[in-house]
Amino acid sequence: MEKEVSEAVQGFLDYIDRCRDAYQLAHDAVGKEDKRLQDLLHELEFAEDKAERNRVATKFQRSRRERRRKKDEVMRLELIVQFFEEPQNRKVLNNLRQLLGRQRKQEAFLNGKREYKPRVKE
Repeated sequence: MEKEVSEAVQGFLDYIDRCRDAYQLAHDAVGKEDKRLQDLLHELEFAEDKAERNRVATKFQRSRRERRRKKDEVMRLELIVQFFEEPQNRKVLNNLRQLLGRQRKQEAFLNGKREYKPRVKE
């Protein structure tokens, strides 16, 4: 084999962890942009002239575009994250982590130096 089995299992577990982290970051970013919306609406409300309204409108547009990008990322990862948050699937993920430990031990034995010790002494 080109790659150890444990590396493939570790890659899968790392991928799930990265999905979970990216989902949380994107979810938090959507919330931040929602709060920024209120700030920008108040800025727009109290703008003194057309130039200031245009500046605020540009910031508003950028904020909405950023929120859309983050919301799309949330939607892209949501099903995977929710799947592994279900109790039976979380158990599978934990079992995979245990399997990874056992697999690494097995590979260390198979790849290590092995010696035969005679069982019968003459």
